[in-house]
Amino acid sequence: MSSETLAVKGEGHWNKLSVTSESHAKEKSEKSFVIRMTYLFLVLDVTCLFMQLGIIPYLVKKMGLSLVWFGYLQTTFGILQLIGGPVFGRFGDLFGARTALTISSMSAAVCFFLLGISSNVTLLFLSRTPSIFMHGLPGAQMVVTHLSSPAERADALGKLGLCFGIGMIVGPSLGGVLSSRFGESCTAFVASFGSVLNVLLVTSYIPARTKPLSATSSDQQKMSKASNVFNLGEITRLLKVPCVMKIFIIKTVAGLPTDYSGLSDWKTDSKLFR
Repeated sequence: MSSETLAVKGEGHWNKLSVTSESHAKEKSEKSFVIRMTYLFLVLDVTCLFMQLGIIPYLVKKMGLSLVWFGYLQTTFGILQLIGGPVFGRFGDLFGARTALTISSMSAAVCFFLLGISSNVTLLFLSRTPSIFMHGLPGAQMVVTHLSSPAERADALGKLGLCFGIGMIVGPSLGGVLSSRFGESCTAFVASFGSVLNVLLVTSYIPARTKPLSATSSDQQKMSKASNVFNLGEITRLLKVPCVMKIFIIKTVAGLPTDYSGLSDWKTDSKLFR
């Protein structure tokens, strides 16, 4: 074999290696970009959440209710979140991260909008119902876990905690400024608008499927036996996991208000429901 032939073969080998390394670098860059967009999503999601949480006690007082009903609202929110968690997880596995995060953001937008137009107790409690699908943090964790390498996963998930903290700081501060200048309803509407922006962010930059193909195929085989999102058997199985049911009960009972004077207020003032 001549030296020219060997040179041509060697050049072809190095070209293949170069193409492979370039494609790998491009894939890594795309994953990093999606993870950064997920961080931005979580900051906006948590900011909007804490913006509207801060105005609920004032709305309760404006309607003439005792603050114990704020406890009932928070308990309702907590119970719906606990019930919706397993459902949201199965939904994400079946339909992908983009669909799950889109549903979460759309639910948040509806929740905050209903809060903004709440003029009576009924609407105030109805505004909590979409929260059953509001799981921005678990959805963001799903995306980051799927797209990060094992060596970088702890660091990537830790940055999600940082993003959550930023939202906790910015949300109440921004909500307080808006409420003092424009009223509580304006704050809720701004939070709703922020959630709509999150919908656009997710649909534009989050891939439909973030899980690796090998994991996806194996999970599809497992889920083919129970493909229904609202599979009560699967949810019951999750609640039977050690300590899950105990935590669920403690969370529910601990959230119940101990002052029931608000009940008499509600009965005596029937105008609150009109």
